[in-house]
Amino acid sequence: MNFGTKLRTILVIATCLNTALMATDITGFASPVLDLIYKWASITLNFIIVAIATYFNNDFTEIACEHTGAMRAEKEYEKFGTDGEDFYEDGDES
Repeated sequence: MNFGTKLRTILVIATCLNTALMATDITGFASPVLDLIYKWASITLNFIIVAIATYFNNDFTEIACEHTGAMRAEKEYEKFGTDGEDFYEDGDES
């Protein structure tokens, strides 16, 4: 799993926990203004983080990582007419 996948997964889990705490009023503040700011910030960040995590390709398994590499090579070929990096070669044999 790459760093981006791990980071997005952690952020989604943290956002879900925050939403659960907000829904149960455990995270209430003494100030109604502060409560309102916290709720708006939580809802906005929840939407942004989940949208980003949904948009990006998250490779949770080794085979998904391999296929992501193959798709990047295919996109490179369609864009520039070259295969770019060959993910299926065994490497240089010396």
